[in-house]
Amino acid sequence: MAQWIDTARGRQERDRCIAAAVPQALPLLDPDHAALLRRWLRSDGARRGRAALLKEGETEAVGIERAEALCELLLNQGWIERRERLVRGAWQWMSIAWRDLPRLQALLLVSGPRQREEDRGLLIADAEAWMVSWRDTAAGHGLDPDLLDELERALAQLSADRKSRLDLLAARLELLKAVAGWHDAGEEGTRRDFALRARGATKSLSGADWRWLELAFDLERLRIRRFVQLGWLAGELELRWDGDRRMHLGALHFVGLPLDDLRRAATAGPPRRWWLIENRASFERQAQHRPEGVVLVWMPGRPSAAWMQALAHLLRQAPAPAWISADADPAGVDIACSVGALWHSSGLDWEPHQMGVAQWEATSQRWPLNAHDRRLLAELLARPDLADSLRALCEAMQREGRKAEQEAWI
Repeated sequence: MAQWIDTARGRQERDRCIAAAVPQALPLLDPDHAALLRRWLRSDGARRGRAALLKEGETEAVGIERAEALCELLLNQGWIERRERLVRGAWQWMSIAWRDLPRLQALLLVSGPRQREEDRGLLIADAEAWMVSWRDTAAGHGLDPDLLDELERALAQLSADRKSRLDLLAARLELLKAVAGWHDAGEEGTRRDFALRARGATKSLSGADWRWLELAFDLERLRIRRFVQLGWLAGELELRWDGDRRMHLGALHFVGLPLDDLRRAATAGPPRRWWLIENRASFERQAQHRPEGVVLVWMPGRPSAAWMQALAHLLRQAPAPAWISADADPAGVDIACSVGALWHSSGLDWEPHQMGVAQWEATSQRWPLNAHDRRLLAELLARPDLADSLRALCEAMQREGRKAEQEAWI
């Protein structure tokens, strides 16, 4: 028969615990009791009230009776001290005090709020250290500064959300690193390709994972696509395939065609000029009022190798000079130069269009340069062949520490 230690707490209250040391091992628990006890242990409170514990029992769908039985078992096994009150001749328990909460939490692999906060802090600190290292070692002009901004915002949001589960936080932080790794490797492909790289299986990312990624990142810009990659064009240009099959772009506002199809297309003749526009909204606006003889192409941020190959093919089929309109930011200048190199290698002229100091000065946008922007500006200004208009823009950005997006004026 159990030996009890009863300590009086007033005329009709007592604290009761078994006259034995706290046990080293757990009693055998059925699944319902184990689940309820884990829920009780998620608080670091040294004392828990009866009403709160019974309410948690209801949320676990085990019933008040089982919660009462669990409390009795813990008392008899020596894990708790129970405060009881004499009510109509019977002792009724009012609250419990854990005799060794950390040991019990460890045995059930449960972390309390204090431990979870410490673990959470370690995860965030590790991610912040990784971010600094990645930012400082990312390959020069190959880094997408928009991605850097997205990663920093996503990490700040995860750090501010103190209610997320630790396992979910860890999974989100790993996805941040997977996105950066995809970028660094120059990957492009479908969402299943990304899932395979991120977690080793094509269906390993849940719908919630994808919704979070869509909110945090421009997945299309990062070349993580739902479907096959398209090239978007508008203007007076006729494309031909297999002899007699043809399409005239001028019949449509604009059109998206698979890059594989563009790489095997022939043309009926060159336009007067190509006009490449980085911002999608700007491309669609200009497609409504395109100048005569000009073929517009949407230039999706830092273009993929497949997109560049398709464009190079079209340029061989229909050689003409180009306007290139990218954002008035360091990455935009770098992108314009990279794409313009296709025209230079073909012996054709290209020039920056509506991405100069005049547009940058006139806009109300005041977006600050980040650390990568500043490093990229220094690299751009060191290029001896940088176009005069782009050099002036870079010097202005460097001087005032800001950048802008072309959607404000194109």
